[in-house]
Formats: sequence, structure tokens, C-alpha cells
Amino acid sequence: MDKSSIKNSLQWLLANYFSSHKQRFFIKKGECLFKKGDANDRLYLVKSGQLNGYVDNPDGSHYARFEASKNMFVGIVSFFSRTYIARANVIAEEDSEVAYITKDEPLVKREGYDSLFDQFMPVVVTDLAFRQQREQQFFLEKEAATKKLLHSEKMASLGQMAAGLAHELNNAIAVLERNTHWMRENINAILQKRYPQEYPFFQYGNEKGRRLSSSEVRAHTKEIMTKFALAKQDAQKLAQTGIPADDLRRFVDIMDVDADIIHYYWDIGATFHDMMIAARHAAHVVRSVKALGAQKHSRQLNLDVNQSLQESLALLGTKVESVTIKQKLAELPPIVANIGELVQIWTNLLKNAIEAMQQAHTPNAQLKIRSSFADGAVNVYIEDNGPGIPKDLQEIIFQPNVTTKAQGLSFGLGLGLSIIEKIVDSYSGTISVKSKPGKTVFKVKLPVGDGYG
Repeated sequence: MDKSSIKNSLQWLLANYFSSHKQRFFIKKGECLFKKGDANDRLYLVKSGQLNGYVDNPDGSHYARFEASKNMFVGIVSFFSRTYIARANVIAEEDSEVAYITKDEPLVKREGYDSLFDQFMPVVVTDLAFRQQREQQFFLEKEAATKKLLHSEKMASLGQMAAGLAHELNNAIAVLERNTHWMRENINAILQKRYPQEYPFFQYGNEKGRRLSSSEVRAHTKEIMTKFALAKQDAQKLAQTGIPADDLRRFVDIMDVDADIIHYYWDIGATFHDMMIAARHAAHVVRSVKALGAQKHSRQLNLDVNQSLQESLALLGTKVESVTIKQKLAELPPIVANIGELVQIWTNLLKNAIEAMQQAHTPNAQLKIRSSFADGAVNVYIEDNGPGIPKDLQEIIFQPNVTTKAQGLSFGLGLGLSIIEKIVDSYSGTISVKSKPGKTVFKVKLPVGDGYG
């Protein structure tokens, strides 16, 4: 039956069954028409206002099962099932006028309809379908609220666990970092003083670390073999150091004696370099995990977001050398923020983008960093042209233990983006992502103004 037929049926029913002023009354906002389980042999029609049907939950709360506004029915199921027992608590949401018929209502003859049920069936079915859709909507809203609550509770528990873990590890990591730095500086001084000829190799490894990939080592090996007429084994050891061939010319006499010397001292320096990087990264991870359970850090006025982006790029060091960086930074108003928190956000996002492009061997890898100010908020966009994030992960990517990396984070925690989301949320900001193959954009929105310190 089409909409016009249903409308005609409703108009006929209103004129023939609900026009009597004797079977009509007013109910004030907050009053109860009937309660679940009450006897009810009436079918009600809302003439004006709104009535809602509520069902109690086991915990004492209640939820709206249906809403009935003008020209909608109440008591349909109990009336036409002939149980005459109310199935919900019906309460007036506003001052309302209600008309009704009883189970003994005389049948008004209408051609083609032999019973009261036949006459009401088109509008009743439409009404019930509407209720079902509305109840489904209520359920989805309740489910979404429940999921949000569970997520909040999970993050709170995770924060407590993280704070305890960080406390236990913090002292140990600090000892490793401090002692690694001490050993590095002292070995550097000893070699510089007692082994000046070999010291440059240590210094190069100490400053640069192991920065070449296996394919780059193979290419460098061929170059050294050609330029210095060395055996492949010696050339390969020298190639691993990453020292450019032109710089190696200064040490050609030493190489002819024993190429192992260069590799040996370079390897000591590279090992110290890697130890310091690992110690710093471990300390950074501990601080990041600790942030899960921490309250707002001290924040200062007049912080420049663009400057925090530059500090993040500097912190990443040689990592950014593998990609082309393009920046378009607008003039921004200062915000109330903690520089460490902002640097942590940008460093994580930039590092993730770079590593995703490296793992996918993205040709002409690019990072675009943009900032803008609009609608009272600073917006930062970090875009890469890497492989993209799978669609099924985009909705859950900010949850703990979710990663797009083959091996997860360096320490296998999978907490990076969830920590970032927590920091951004503490500024009353938002973080979002849009991704497809060849383009992934993270957007961070931070409100400007007082109240975030």
C-alpha cells in the first residue's frame, strides 16, 4: 500500500473513531499514562504533544522503546493481540492531548473491511515499522555509548598499568643511558689520544652509525673495488662503514696494509652510536608509556606550533634524509601547550610515515607538512605518498595494539597512536586520518585559547 492510501486510511480512522470529545483527555508533562503490566483495553491516539514508552533495564535504568507524536498510536500490541496488558511505561514528554477507543468500540462499516483489525491494519503496520526503526536506532545509540564507555575504561586501566610499568623501568633505563654516554665519551677520548691514526674511523661510526642498507653496501662495494683495486672481501668491509670513496682516499696506505683496521674501529664507534640511539629510544618509550597514565603536564603560554614541528624534524635526524620534505607553514597564533607533548605527537606521526614508505620502497617518497589556522583552532596536516593504511584498520588505528607495521613498534607495544590520541584529547583537540594507496593524511586540530593549561 502506497503512502497516499495509508494517509487516506488514517484520515478515515480519525474521522470515524477518534472524533468524539467524550473519549479525549489531556495529560501533563511527566505524568504516566500507564505502567508496564497494567490492565489496558484501550487504543490511544496522540492528538498533540508526545508520549514515550520506556522499558526498565535490570540495573534500574530505562530506555525509550518508542516515541509517539501527533497522529501516532499507543497500546497497539496489547490492544490488537487482545491481551490488554501494557507492555511499557508510557510517560508524557510534554503536555499532550490523547483520544482513545475501547475494546468494545462499535465497528463503523467500510466497504472491503470486515473487522476493526482490517480497518486499522495499514496504519498499524506502518506505525509498528516506524517503531522498529526507532528502537533499532535506540539500540545502536546505546551500543555506541557502551563502546565509548568501555574504551574509556580500557584506556584508564591501560594508563594505570602503563604508569606502574614506566616507574619500574625508568631507573634501569636511566642507568643504561647514563653509563652508555659515559663509556662513549671516555672511549672517544682514549682513542683520540692514543690511536690518532685509527681514531677517524671510530669517529665516523660514532657519528653516523650503521646507515647503509644491504643493497647500498653492495653498490658501495663495487665502487670501492673499482677505485682502489681491492679484493671483494676487503672492499665489502670498507663499504659497510659507509665512508664515501673520496674520503677513503686519505687512508689508502692503511687500507693496503689491512682493511680490517678501518672496519674494526668504525665498528666500535657504530656500536656506541647504536647503543646511544637504543638507550634514548628506550627512554622515549618509557616516557611515552608513562604518558598514558599521567595527568596534563605543565603547559606554558605562547607556544609556537610551527617551532615544535621543526624540533621534531631535528629530533628524527638522519631518518628524514630518506624522503623529500615539503613544508607549507602558515602564520599561527600561539597556544597554551607543553613543547614535549607536541614534539611527541609530530615525531610519532612523521616517524610512522617515513618507516611506512621505507618498508614499501615508495619511489620518490615525500612528506608534506602543512599548518593552518581556522575556526579558532590550529590545524596540522602530515601527508605521505606511501602505501596507505588498509580500510579496515582506519577505524581502529588509534586503539592500543593496532599497527600497520610488519613488526609493530620497535619495542612491540603498539601504543604510539593511542598515546597521541590521548595527548590530543587532553587539549580538547581531535586527530583523524584519511588514507588510500599513494596518499595518507593525518590531521591534528588543537583549539586556541585559554583553559588548556
